[in-house]
Amino acid sequence: MKHIGLVALVALAGCIGEDDEAQQRTLGAAVCDPAAFSFLIGKPVAALDGVLTPEAMRIVAPDSMLTMDHNPERLNVYLDDKGIIREVRCG
Repeated sequence: MKHIGLVALVALAGCIGEDDEAQQRTLGAAVCDPAAFSFLIGKPVAALDGVLTPEAMRIVAPDSMLTMDHNPERLNVYLDDKGIIREVRCG
């Protein structure tokens, strides 16, 4: 019986101290939904690392040339000149 309590305690201890990076890996979405990515606004583009994103995604820096095709499944991540995410939208 002591071993069961010890196992439960060790399992709980593993949950304590989860950092933002571990939580971030569970955020995002496999489909384009700007609301699912709103937590990224104001963060550097590196914040995308580990975030679940749609297969179709593009990062748009200022003065980037873009194709004019509309793909409602594509996530567009717009950056400012310092590499900070300013907007996310589908298209």
